[in-house]
Amino acid sequence: MIAMQYNIVFPSDYDMEIIKKRTRDNGNKTDGFLDLKMKAYLIAERGKYNNYENQYAPFYLWEKEDGMNKFLLGGYFNNILNSFGWTQVHNWIVLHEQVVKSIEPQYVSIQTIPIPTFSDFTAMCDNEKENFTNWIADTATTVYITAYNPFTWELCHYHMTTDLEMLKKVAKGSLIYDVHHIS
Repeated sequence: MIAMQYNIVFPSDYDMEIIKKRTRDNGNKTDGFLDLKMKAYLIAERGKYNNYENQYAPFYLWEKEDGMNKFLLGGYFNNILNSFGWTQVHNWIVLHEQVVKSIEPQYVSIQTIPIPTFSDFTAMCDNEKENFTNWIADTATTVYITAYNPFTWELCHYHMTTDLEMLKKVAKGSLIYDVHHIS
């Protein structure tokens, strides 16, 4: 499995209602997309939840690379590039994931953590499995993904929950996103 995200940062005075409308109008276009296990349309607003910037940051969980390749290279991603310019697409190899559907309002924090040089990968993986197990035991957690990038040597913790107050406590300076649509 592959986790993927791109981030579009907007000026501090940008009207984020434009992005919310775009998500409402177009969010369902990826419903049922090839190999897509989940896409969360994420929006962070400067000042809300102490966020430091405005951001549109869709996050994808792909079952296989075929769907991701079709999305990125088959013309679908051109809409993003044509609307917002060239952007990097971050990706990680998934270690652990759980996706539980919920109709309640949901919130997300995404933390990327550098993996220290010469880490003991076995110990790191054991620790990540324990961390994952603890979070998915929390009934408010709807999605939790642990992934890594061997090019940048970073871990990615993607935490979606219905418990905003808890997320504020554990976000550790990361943006907190509102979820506006889930495919």
